[in-house]
Amino acid sequence: MARFVDMTAIVGADHAFHDPAYAAHWEARFERTPGRLALFDLMLSELRSRIPPDGRILELGIGPGHLAAFLLDALPAVRYQGVDFSRPMLGIAARRLRSHAGRVAFSQTDLVADRWWRDLAGPVDAVVSTWALHDLGAPARVERVYARCAKVLGRRGLLLNGDFIKPAGTAHEYEPGRFEIATHLDLLRRAGFAAAVCLRVFEEELEAPTAADNYACFRASHGSRVAG
Repeated sequence: MARFVDMTAIVGADHAFHDPAYAAHWEARFERTPGRLALFDLMLSELRSRIPPDGRILELGIGPGHLAAFLLDALPAVRYQGVDFSRPMLGIAARRLRSHAGRVAFSQTDLVADRWWRDLAGPVDAVVSTWALHDLGAPARVERVYARCAKVLGRRGLLLNGDFIKPAGTAHEYEPGRFEIATHLDLLRRAGFAAAVCLRVFEEELEAPTAADNYACFRASHGSRVAG
């Protein structure tokens, strides 16, 4: 039976993504808000300027495939690999990306427990993720994933993470996986990235935040060329 959680006192929610009905319900709720589209545009701009036209992109937590569809439509020569721990979500993504089937691979994995990097089809030019890593539930787990990304990416590789944050100055309690921008930047540097920056904050709301508000785009690499 699907389990739907009502977010009340804490900004954030538990999810039952292994349940097909819940995954389908979650997908149906996705809205292409101006903030979400702006995040997609920003990530596309970064990829266009920093990876080869035929580069390989790895998405952590591909979910229903909205970002993947956007990037594959805009970057016709890239190759793409999406990983997710939810088999129902991978099925939804595969259906959404049917027209790009020759350029996309999928794998089911737990980003914390499994050795997902061993299943990569080849060198990776960019790792991307949106609204996913906060579900790992703790800064230490996010740092572990960041550290693995730092090793997977080449010297000129790029990490782009668009994820929910705990905004500075908030009076609200947030789930453990949502933490401050400064914490993300510290984790990225501790994980081995020489350059890390928050590019922008989206849909910022301090007074009456919902679980869909307050997310940021982080960029990291091994080289100073990503510092500005």
